[in-house]
Amino acid sequence: MIRYILLSSLLTTVLFARETTPDKRLHNSAKALSQIMAAPDKGIPQELMDKAQCIVIVPGLKKGAFGVGGKYGRGFASCRKCARGWSAPAAVAIEGGSFGLQLGGSSTDVIMLVMKESGMNRLLGDKFTIGGEAAAAAGPVGRQTSANTDVLMRAEILSWSRSRGLFAGLSLEGATLRPDGGEDKKLFGRDITNKEILEGGVQTPSAARNFVSTLDRYSTAAIAENCISLGENAIHFATGQSSIPTGSERVMSEVATQLKANPDWTWEVDGYTDNVGDKSANKKLSEDRAKSVADWLVDHGVDRSRLSVKGFGESNPVADNSTPQGRARNRRVELIHRS
Repeated sequence: MIRYILLSSLLTTVLFARETTPDKRLHNSAKALSQIMAAPDKGIPQELMDKAQCIVIVPGLKKGAFGVGGKYGRGFASCRKCARGWSAPAAVAIEGGSFGLQLGGSSTDVIMLVMKESGMNRLLGDKFTIGGEAAAAAGPVGRQTSANTDVLMRAEILSWSRSRGLFAGLSLEGATLRPDGGEDKKLFGRDITNKEILEGGVQTPSAARNFVSTLDRYSTAAIAENCISLGENAIHFATGQSSIPTGSERVMSEVATQLKANPDWTWEVDGYTDNVGDKSANKKLSEDRAKSVADWLVDHGVDRSRLSVKGFGESNPVADNSTPQGRARNRRVELIHRS
């Protein structure tokens, strides 16, 4: 048995080495999602795409047997960011298997939707076991499929597969999902963590723009519904200031009303700055801006337990910092619907 395990591990390593480049894999990932979403009355229910926190696409997941059954694949994860749509893609690898004699093999496109903030947090960390640390379920198929069953309400991750034109829910119980740092380095040209990528702190590489635009194409409405951007036209934060300026009460009242209308929803309040000044000071300033917004909402009837606060400093700009107008747009707060 040990010999079989070592052989399987060696074959997986060899096959990983022979795989396509990140650029080609990004193209295949975008293509797989487009084909699945374009299928009439099949594919992933739109309401689930609308509610997903993150998505993982693994084109060409391999499943085979050499005395020991196994599966492995490489793909990409992306998480929602309010003003910029989806984050740049972070490379991931999926590995797992079951022991026993098996014959044959297959290559399958796999899509996973991360439905809860707890599942997203796992993506930001180290490897985890699907169905172990993260509750998982096979996703339902069909545009109008109800997403309100108990299993779907409990699942952190929903998964689907497509092989030889057939599309169905897929169980990935026991497989492990981990960051693929080597592929990230190829794509971004430097050592970088998946947490840094998925939290929106980096620009999307040119090779990944089609991948991200494909995600936006099938979830543009969801981004608008799941986030509120308090930018220059809503709250005009002065340079170096975190207090909510006079004249913002009407907009803030509308936000409070929206949040109180959905009392079961939780929100992450994210603060940002322009690039003027010291990075560490900007990080603190961005946190203060997010806290000012959260405190205002709590003072006007929103339950504090529904709000979490984060500061991202000058990362993830939505405009060019080289102009006064661009810097004003980057001094903002975003509310992201998490669950």
